[in-house]
Amino acid sequence: MKLTDNHPRNKQTNAPGAARFAISKLSTCLVFAFSAAAHALPSGGVVAAGAASITNGGSATTITQTSANTVINWQSFGIGAGQMVEFIQPGSSSVALNRVLGSDPSSILGNLSANGKVFLLNPNGILFGSGASVNVGGLVASTMSITDANFMLGRYAFTDAGNGSVVNQGNITAADGGYVALMGKSVSNQGVISARMGTVALAAGNAITMDVGGDGLLNLSISQGAVNALVENGNMIRADGGRVLLTAQAAGNLLHTVVNNTGVIQAQTIGNRNGSIFLLGDMQTGTMNVGGTLDASAPNGGNGGFIETSSALVKIRDGVRVTTAAPQGLMGTWLIDPQDFIIGPGGNISGVTLSGQLVNNNITITTMPGAGNGDIFVNDVISWTAVPGTSPTTLTLNADRDVNINAAITAVDGSLVVCCGRDINVNAAISTTRGSILLAAGRDVNKNAAMTAVDGNIMMCAANNLNLSAALTLTNGTLIPGRSLGLPRGLTLTADTDGTGPGVAGGTVIFAPLTPPWAVTNAPVTVNYNPVSYTQATDYLPRFTLTAGATLTQRMLVFPEAVKTFDGTNLVTLFSLKGNPAGVSLIADPGSTATFDTFDPGTNKSVTFSGYRLVGPNADQYALARSCCGPIVNKTTGTISPRGTFSSGSSPYAFLMGLAGPAFNSFYSAGLMPQVMSDAGNNFFTFTQEEEEVVAPRVIPFNPPAAPYVAPLYTPKPARN
Repeated sequence: MKLTDNHPRNKQTNAPGAARFAISKLSTCLVFAFSAAAHALPSGGVVAAGAASITNGGSATTITQTSANTVINWQSFGIGAGQMVEFIQPGSSSVALNRVLGSDPSSILGNLSANGKVFLLNPNGILFGSGASVNVGGLVASTMSITDANFMLGRYAFTDAGNGSVVNQGNITAADGGYVALMGKSVSNQGVISARMGTVALAAGNAITMDVGGDGLLNLSISQGAVNALVENGNMIRADGGRVLLTAQAAGNLLHTVVNNTGVIQAQTIGNRNGSIFLLGDMQTGTMNVGGTLDASAPNGGNGGFIETSSALVKIRDGVRVTTAAPQGLMGTWLIDPQDFIIGPGGNISGVTLSGQLVNNNITITTMPGAGNGDIFVNDVISWTAVPGTSPTTLTLNADRDVNINAAITAVDGSLVVCCGRDINVNAAISTTRGSILLAAGRDVNKNAAMTAVDGNIMMCAANNLNLSAALTLTNGTLIPGRSLGLPRGLTLTADTDGTGPGVAGGTVIFAPLTPPWAVTNAPVTVNYNPVSYTQATDYLPRFTLTAGATLTQRMLVFPEAVKTFDGTNLVTLFSLKGNPAGVSLIADPGSTATFDTFDPGTNKSVTFSGYRLVGPNADQYALARSCCGPIVNKTTGTISPRGTFSSGSSPYAFLMGLAGPAFNSFYSAGLMPQVMSDAGNNFFTFTQEEEEVVAPRVIPFNPPAAPYVAPLYTPKPARN
């Protein structure tokens, strides 16, 4: 896996019984293996590249390096108790590669020091014993190999991991901004590893590429996984102001890996340097067991950091402690990223455990496509109150498919965000105090239980229908940033966010007949919906009880025409509005864009656009369809016709606009702007040199009046995922 600011996730798994047994016995097995190796100083050293000298004296060995990089091949490399190996290097960026050619593992029981960086490669395994003390600028300990040429050029591509393991039971410390990387098929920390403002990485795989990023932190990319790859931390890893990474990658989709934490991992904020912790398993077959403590807090000022625990299967143990708390700044985030996730008995985390962690963290649970369905189930009560005096915390549930809320969610000084690719099924009560609620579905929102927000906002959006029943109470909407989720103040209901209207076939807002009136106090209500036709508006006022200045705004959704002839691009010029709604027109502001989501010809193709707005005497009665989760963009659908044809459902005028689109684009790039002229209802264009000082909005031509649009009868949409 590649760990960068926008890292792709490569994860791990395990066969639960066998792998857990193997990881728990890893250190013990290595002790037996290393007991056969002599606890002697390094021997048989030969400089293979660069320049260095080796001096042996009693219980100490000194390597004096005189080139920036050097390679030394050893027959054996060990340090017995009471012995010392010291590297004297030109500077902190100098690197000494020590490659073991013999058959013995390396047993480090004494002291290892360097003012620069030391790489120790031994395919037979490496053990830092309980008495080991390592103080270096940076350390790589691995069972993998690297060519002299790549190393000397700074291309750290490690391959062909040996069958030995890498285990630390001692104390390893890197200089400020330095790194410690333990790499092999099986990697375990049972000691203490520290790298202040630097990186600590435990990585299991067969081939790994390593480089230092622009932020000075170490990046690792597992280019080839390993059979039964194992990574565990059972003691202490500390990288305050830096990054900690535990990762394992399988050799194939049918093989298993495990990442296991039962110890303490700490990466607290230092000044403006936030800490980050990544536990990354194989996303196809990996299992991750999260216990112990994960601490990316900011106890001494600044903002909280970031924690990610991602694998095909993520298990959060009872008693875990996770914190990104920031008493003097903004709370950080804990991301949990599995294939499926169940909150409740027999699932991935208990409701009690999740509730306890929401006190000190914003928590995002995101399911990914894979062998699972990509669903999230809330089967256990979640209830939390954020720490008084700190920023409210947010629980975010992002599902690739469905989110099923089957147990109550209650937040005080907390908010709830639910986004999914298909349905949100609310079957239990949701309540927030001084927090807000956002539900956004890729198909339907099915609200079957009560919902309450006090001093907060509620927004419900669906690409298809909002199916609404049960009570809703909203008191006092808010614009306070920590409580509002950035939502419009009050209650907002929006259907057809994917822009497939007009008409109820595209999706609309549906109240069940016996739904009690929704009570809204001191907050505005907005309903954006698809009517049966633009001459038959729906009146939702009887569905609400509005008090203390609450108001209702009802807007019918409108959708721009988008037609073009295939030209190998996805750019399109929007014009007019489908169904000819009365008293409203579309206008494009400078910088507006509209693109098909595909380049291929066809009908009902999704179009994403921005920078357009509605004008006209009735513009306040209409709204453009727009998304609610992710980037906020407007949506409609259109047609890409094969070259030389046009859709029978489009007017000849629309077809001509499609043909003219590419030409208009070339005029725009030349600094020319079309000016819309009108003569007895006929539209034509002239082109003038654009004035750079003043850029006027571009008015969309208006089609001659036509018969009002009447939508077809509603038929359910197929699932999007």
